[in-house]
Amino acid sequence: MVVKLLFTIKKLESLARILYSIDIDSEWRLLFMYEKARQMMIEAHSGQVRKITGEPYFSHPLNVARILRRAGFREEVVVAGLLHDAVEDTEMTDADIRATFGDEVADLVASHTENKTLSWEERKAHTIEQVRTGSLEEKALIVADKLDNLTSVKYALSSEGKSVWGYFKRGYELQKWYNEGIKNNMEYGLNPSDVPSFFDEYARLVKWIFKK
Repeated sequence: MVVKLLFTIKKLESLARILYSIDIDSEWRLLFMYEKARQMMIEAHSGQVRKITGEPYFSHPLNVARILRRAGFREEVVVAGLLHDAVEDTEMTDADIRATFGDEVADLVASHTENKTLSWEERKAHTIEQVRTGSLEEKALIVADKLDNLTSVKYALSSEGKSVWGYFKRGYELQKWYNEGIKNNMEYGLNPSDVPSFFDEYARLVKWIFKK
């Protein structure tokens, strides 16, 4: 009986060592961070709809976050995907994001937030430069956003034809310039083995939509 008890204790000690080697607190923290960001994002974008589909706008950040997660990016990047339009298009502030999710998430969101005092052309030129010179995570956030947007365009083209460009502040030619600028610069400075597969998906979509 004593030998059996000692054996059981040793097994429990081994199990405890395994459990303690797993950063359970960190996993729960990341899960909480995602859920908190999701709730805040949905509330912040309440009442907004997507310009082409008319869907609730929060479907777009959810899609962006899903693209980033499937590509294997860390949770801070996924959360930034959820919040990427929040400062630009809602009452949420950079300070709100920093206080709730930390500097890493806030910096990623800030890298994607446009300066609305600039013209459309100036803002898009800045984004093209950002996707050229930014980190892999910054590039991925931009491309995931544009991929989801162009996916909506693709489906709308099949039912509405060229009239779909009327939904945008700028028409076909400038949308072509912008998206081709993203496509042509998104892999700059990256090791080919580090390029996420959804970059290729975006490149194919740009070529198909803009017939190049």
